[in-house]
Amino acid sequence: MSLETKLRKLREQKGWSQMDIAHQLDISQPAYNKWETGQAKPTLQNLQKIAEIFEVDFFDLIQEQMPNIDLSNSQFEGNSYIVSPIVINPTESNIFNFQSQDVIEKILENQAQMAKLIESQNKLIESLLKK
Repeated sequence: MSLETKLRKLREQKGWSQMDIAHQLDISQPAYNKWETGQAKPTLQNLQKIAEIFEVDFFDLIQEQMPNIDLSNSQFEGNSYIVSPIVINPTESNIFNFQSQDVIEKILENQAQMAKLIESQNKLIESLLKK
C-alpha cells in the first residue's frame, strides 16, 4: 500500500478531516492534501509525527517507501532498526545512514571544506585580536 493510501486510510479510520490532522502536524491543509494525493512527500520528521499521531509503528508507515531493502533479516536494537548497510532510527533526524563509498567520499569532502573554513575563521579571529 502506498504512503498516500496509508495516510488517507489512517485519517479516515480516526474520523478526522485533513484539516484536523494538518492542525496536529502544524502544517496547512493544502500541504497535507498533497501528501495524500502523492503530489508531495512528508519529511522524515513529519513521518515520525504522523506515526505518533496515528499510533502506528514508524517502520510500518515507511516500509513501502523502501522497496529495495530486504527487511526479513532486520533487527531492532535500542531505538534503531538495523538493516545492513542501513540504520533506520526513527528517533533521530538523520534516519538513513548509508555506508556507501559515495557517501563516505562526500563526508570527507565536507570535512575538508569545514577544516578550511575553521582555519580561515581562526586567522580572522587572530587578526581581530591583534588590533
